[in-house]
Amino acid sequence: MLNRMALALNRLALAPLAVCCLAWPGCAEKKVDKFQPLEDVPFEIVDWNYGQAKGRKVISEHYEIHTTVGDERLLRALPQVMESAFRHYQRLAPFSTPPAERLPVYLFASRPEFDHFTRRFAGQQSDVLVQIRSGGYSMEGITVAQYVSHAITFPIMTHEGFHQYLHVCVNRRVPAWLNEGLAVLCEGQRWDERGLRQFDPWFNPLRRNRLAQAVQRRQTFPLRELLRINAGHVIDKPGVWVDAYYGQVWALLLFLQNGENGKYADGLKRLLESLNRPDVEEFARAAHVTSGSQDYNYGEALFCAFITTDIDAFAAEYERFIDQTLILGRR
Repeated sequence: MLNRMALALNRLALAPLAVCCLAWPGCAEKKVDKFQPLEDVPFEIVDWNYGQAKGRKVISEHYEIHTTVGDERLLRALPQVMESAFRHYQRLAPFSTPPAERLPVYLFASRPEFDHFTRRFAGQQSDVLVQIRSGGYSMEGITVAQYVSHAITFPIMTHEGFHQYLHVCVNRRVPAWLNEGLAVLCEGQRWDERGLRQFDPWFNPLRRNRLAQAVQRRQTFPLRELLRINAGHVIDKPGVWVDAYYGQVWALLLFLQNGENGKYADGLKRLLESLNRPDVEEFARAAHVTSGSQDYNYGEALFCAFITTDIDAFAAEYERFIDQTLILGRR
């Protein structure tokens, strides 16, 4: 199952994505993922029914999107968004071979449809998943979502789509801090009248605002703990801790990409390029052996192998980045 604990994001933290398209003053000059927008994505739409509900199946190069949403504009936007996202995922975490078949996505127009599918599909996990409100999940290489609005649904789909991509195309064993951090980066999108124009990882005001609240309340995770835990460790905590977790892993990936004048960017690049290697965990085990630590943790050890072994010094720089760059907006 794809990163089972990642499902916790949707139960408590997806509602904030409703404001993902709000402006974030001062972020336009930051580094973003420039790409040639996909305006003419080849796709096919065929009839597809879910029980008594009339639906469509949208087939593109990498996706089969099953949906009961009838909005024709949405149907035509879906392949452009998901194929653009797929190219974005490839740049974030390259794979060595393409997926063997199209990636399945289910987007339901109503809550009863979402719940019915989840009960049939997810088995014992369904009791947790049906608690999702205005969200979605990825499981066993399948992405499932309930449509609410474009502003909510597309960031959900590109977030969960990254988990799906990583599971199917790259590696099922990716530490939560990296898996979730990269997925949150995929939420930031800029649109115009022609469709999705750009993925902008900085463009996520709700994550920023909730992270700022957590910092002000001093309810954040120490870096060593953040590298070790996953969403399952925070799901039963008050909402501020869930917000802190996702805000912190988002900030961590932004810092690795851009902080300290690119000091850690090469290490992150090597890590991402190594994820598709079957022996990637051996790097983590080697770093653990040389560290002399008694307690092996894959997430922390992989960080040490590719980023730095001086976690305390890194933590000070990372916290300064959150305070000065993300919260105060200083470069």
